Amino acid sequence: MNRFDVSLDAWLFRALIALVALAPLPLGSNRPLPAALIALASGLLLALWAARAAVRGRLEVTSGLMLRLHVPVTLYLLVVLWVLVQWLPSPFPSWAHPIWEEASAALGRELAPRITVNPDATLAALGGLLTYGAIFWLTLQLAVDPGRARQARNAVVAIGGAYALYGLFAHFGGMGWIDDRLVQTRPSDLSSSFVNRNSFATFAGLALLCTAAIYIERIRHIFSIKRPVRQKLSLAIETMVLHSGWITAAFGLTAVALLLTVSRGGILASLAGLAALVMLQLKSAGGPARGRAAIIMLILIVTGIVMMASGRGLIERIGQRGFVEDELRQTIFTTTIEAIRSAPWTGTGYGTYPDAIEAWRTNDPDIFMVWEKAHNTYLENALELGLPAAGALCLAVLWLAMIAFRGVAERRRHRAFPALGVAATLLVGIHALVDFSLQIPAVAVLYAFILGLAVAQSAPRHGHDNTAPARGPASAASHIPQKN
Repeated sequence: MNRFDVSLDAWLFRALIALVALAPLPLGSNRPLPAALIALASGLLLALWAARAAVRGRLEVTSGLMLRLHVPVTLYLLVVLWVLVQWLPSPFPSWAHPIWEEASAALGRELAPRITVNPDATLAALGGLLTYGAIFWLTLQLAVDPGRARQARNAVVAIGGAYALYGLFAHFGGMGWIDDRLVQTRPSDLSSSFVNRNSFATFAGLALLCTAAIYIERIRHIFSIKRPVRQKLSLAIETMVLHSGWITAAFGLTAVALLLTVSRGGILASLAGLAALVMLQLKSAGGPARGRAAIIMLILIVTGIVMMASGRGLIERIGQRGFVEDELRQTIFTTTIEAIRSAPWTGTGYGTYPDAIEAWRTNDPDIFMVWEKAHNTYLENALELGLPAAGALCLAVLWLAMIAFRGVAERRRHRAFPALGVAATLLVGIHALVDFSLQIPAVAVLYAFILGLAVAQSAPRHGHDNTAPARGPASAASHIPQKN
């Protein structure tokens, strides 16, 4: 690879990180203009990368990994094709939504029948789907190098810490820029630059996973040396405080901000992802059981301190409402399931939930409230895409997570990256059961970035994985003189 190729890749990589960093700034990009700008930027980066790859004549990803990607990429492209079919005038009248026949009769002129009930919304949603695919593909190709992968993970930690710091400043100082009329949370809940606190909770949880992955990677070898557990804990704490100062600061800021969102689903999903990350890392680490138990104890201590410092609001909310959501959300779920039965195979058009669900709100006493989301991504996708396409999209993401899971077992070095992808998928997958964070562009961009990073580092690198572990700031602990 010549110097020009290296420089171009570096600039593409920096631009990609900048895109991830800027996406949360304008209300999580959950508005048409910022969402369109993200789509435009990701498309330009993908075009530049494609031109560079065409000149070079090869991809960065190994042929073995590309073989594993055939199924999820095919499923993703089939979903994209199906959304186009929904958007275009349907050649089969039986596939079209009945609303077009009714509209034609009401207007007195023939309208082209389509599957989607709102072509503009479907086209906008397709742009988002293509954007997230582009982010994943660019990260997959540009983060194959372990050094660049570490830079990407560090960038996510810094980005999460920065938005957590702003959220804390706005929360306690009351000087946030978001107009009060746009904020859908209580004044006591933290939402940072996002409109919805649940969306920021998912964003912060993903950043927290990256921070925890760095911690585990840096301290786990300390517990494999033959020293008393107390001394191992001391060395681990010293590494976390003295050698990882900015990461510790980012961890504290992000964890406190996450808890202050008071999002039950977001916090519990983040804890589930953190538990999965710890178990995957410790299982792959090997070593004595005492060492693994010590790492778990240290993580529990840190988590307990953070919970005591800022988790009061969450505990009170769970005590008042429990873990199950109120009646309105249950009503939305049951109504959405009923609506799915009307077009289980074709759907109503990607991105059309607010339009399609209105006809089914016969028992809703609050007719002035707009149901913009189903608060369950799986049900919403099933209504919009139809069951086959929604299942294909879900299976594509799950397949990528399984590639990362396989990478945890196959890699001897840098296992933290594929483990991170599995944990991140578990986090967003659980939260998608009760909310719509993955439908917020900034959250979807960050998740696609992390998943691309994880899959890029999931394939064994022959000739590299059998070498000694890379030295980190805590590696000096392995040279402590041992007692005879």
